[in-house]
Amino acid sequence: MYFCAIAEIEYIMLKLKKPTFKKPKFLTNILCFIMLAAIILAVPITASKAGNSSAGDNAGMTVLNIWQIDSFEGGKGSRAEYLKNIGTQFTKNSSCYVKVTALTATAARENLQEGKLPDLISYGAGMYGIENYIVGQKPYFCWCNGGYCFLTVDENADFKDISAQNTVINQGTDSLSGAAALLCGVNGADTEKSTGAYVKLINGKYKYLLGTQRDIFRLKTRGVAFKIKPVTEFNDLYQNISITAKNSKLQAQAQKFIDFLLSKSEDVKKVGLMYGGIDLYDDEMHAMENLSYELKLVSPLNKQTKNEIESAVANCDIKMLKNFLN
Repeated sequence: MYFCAIAEIEYIMLKLKKPTFKKPKFLTNILCFIMLAAIILAVPITASKAGNSSAGDNAGMTVLNIWQIDSFEGGKGSRAEYLKNIGTQFTKNSSCYVKVTALTATAARENLQEGKLPDLISYGAGMYGIENYIVGQKPYFCWCNGGYCFLTVDENADFKDISAQNTVINQGTDSLSGAAALLCGVNGADTEKSTGAYVKLINGKYKYLLGTQRDIFRLKTRGVAFKIKPVTEFNDLYQNISITAKNSKLQAQAQKFIDFLLSKSEDVKKVGLMYGGIDLYDDEMHAMENLSYELKLVSPLNKQTKNEIESAVANCDIKMLKNFLN
């Protein structure tokens, strides 16, 4: 407020320094004083009106706070930005403003432990630590998904000779790529960070890469010809959303947002992901759509279950692993 007043005063004083005729000094001082007083009085009134107008525009507006947790690599772009765009569309059709915050899984758990709770959490199926905060009749809704696949840049490859010796695994982030490797027969293969795995495939160090839809987009960006063999033995790359709002009014609005989000499922192509039952792609990604998986991760998890799954994978105990899948 005061910065505006000063800027306006300085502008007017400069104008007054360029009179078209000479006035008595005392008259000039009186005029300056009057104009300065008028500006000082006018600025607070204007600011007050602007503040009242803004408050009026937002009066009655419900705010939904959403946490976006990337528990696995997407395809392209940002899922948080995608949700923000969906939220903007939702706001136009309702008296509800949507705020999206991107968090890591660790940061989300720490915030929850400190009593900081959002109204909705969007998270990967392998996320644990939120299970006790979920409310509503249905624990979660899946709004998009990815998938595992074998990739090769060898034009003569037929995927019949896939082995742990000629395959590199994209270890991902919080995903269970190790479970995928165990269930599709390449357990023990070398693992690399996501950005390094596909480079070593391109460079010929490995014949096959056990990766995800993200690697498909990486190869497409590089302009490299490649082949795909989808993995149907297992999948945990599901982006779920759950209601965590405390009061019934926010819970009702949260459910309306979820319904709106699901009604826009065809748009998940913008982030390079998929939605069951809809064909979105006519390129290499089409091979990844609408697959039936033998085993999927049961969600939401608790920490003990996540540890037991990881232990089963480390011990190559397929029988134990299957106890946690459906």
